[in-house]
Amino acid sequence: MAEIKSTLDIIMERTKNLTMTDKEKASFRRKEAEGKVKGWVQKYQDGVIELDTIKSYFEKEITEYPEVRQILKSQLLDCLKLTGDNGRILRLLEDILGTSTETIENTIQSFKHEMDILRIKRIESLGKELKERKIYGSSVAPNPNHGGDWQESILKAESDLREQLKSLVR
Repeated sequence: MAEIKSTLDIIMERTKNLTMTDKEKASFRRKEAEGKVKGWVQKYQDGVIELDTIKSYFEKEITEYPEVRQILKSQLLDCLKLTGDNGRILRLLEDILGTSTETIENTIQSFKHEMDILRIKRIESLGKELKERKIYGSSVAPNPNHGGDWQESILKAESDLREQLKSLVR
């Protein structure tokens, strides 16, 4: 009677002479490092681990994979937002990567100021629209957050912010 082979046996048989190229190995290691770094940053943001823990992970990983510095920097810049507190992320940039955050903070403030101006203009525009539609009174207040076009503006501004930060911090 013929032997029944498992799926694993068949796969092993068919791939026994295959090897990965150096480029494929490098790509695999980079993806693995990106996953690790993303996990560190997420745990740090969630308050599960502290700065010292990330620092020790980073020091261990950088000896094996020097590109982890650029990966961490990229991940941290992607975490910066126009709204909310960026303090913890900025602290990682300073303490682990030795990056001066003054320019980053000024750029974020500049973007926030521009968004505040756009928000005020939007409120005024919405107020005019409501009055034209004969909707007015002391209890009527335009909601600038309402509407897909405003949400798209915020997403575009955050995208532009990240691009500008990446060009500043190379």
